[in-house]
Amino acid sequence: MSSYLDAIASMDSGSLHPGGFHHTLKVLRDFSISRNDIVIDVGCGTGRTACHLAKTYGAHVFALDNSEKMLSKARSRAGREKADVHFVLGDVLDMPFRDQAADLVMIESVLVFLPVLKAVKECFRVLKRKGILVDVELLAKDSLPPEAREQVKAVCGLPQIPSFKEWRQAFEKAGFSQIAASCKNFPGPLDNLKEIFYGGNSLFSPELMIAANLSRPLQEYQGLMKRYRSHFGFGTFIYRKN
Repeated sequence: MSSYLDAIASMDSGSLHPGGFHHTLKVLRDFSISRNDIVIDVGCGTGRTACHLAKTYGAHVFALDNSEKMLSKARSRAGREKADVHFVLGDVLDMPFRDQAADLVMIESVLVFLPVLKAVKECFRVLKRKGILVDVELLAKDSLPPEAREQVKAVCGLPQIPSFKEWRQAFEKAGFSQIAASCKNFPGPLDNLKEIFYGGNSLFSPELMIAANLSRPLQEYQGLMKRYRSHFGFGTFIYRKN
């Protein structure tokens, strides 16, 4: 795990992915999830989305993460919120689920830290036929300077920062069919204020914690995003397994 991910794991924040939890709720409004559906929350972090899925829809939710520290926080959240979630310690690249197990795979800012195509193929494997993949990820615009790309990759431990087109190509190469794909600008501090209206965070996002005593990787990340924010965006990718 990179020092950046170590720093994230030490925080008590609930939704550090681009767009935050308010974006998660907006995306999920378009879905009809039943009590019989099996949902895998890939890279569940502190379990905010997993708990919401379990409480709101009554689905069978399996929350996967490779960090025991994160899973411990997620279990505590589930206990507080009385959410019935099955927490699983495991690797996204080799998930401990059988083939065609899930109706829905939910991912929020996870695949960017991994070999993208390999991770997408593993998501394809665990989904049932006609199962749905929902993924929200950081992306690079064509205007991103090469030096900025390399700095962000180094600070966050990213093997790559795909463009919107490259993300779509990865899903399609793995065998998925597109339902919807959209790109938005990377959120700024004012956008992140929306998180205030969706309680559950003790820390909202790196962009909001300017005066906080952050660890060095998060300070470096914040500085880079402040300088190069206009060159980044985030994509919401919704795909179906053929």
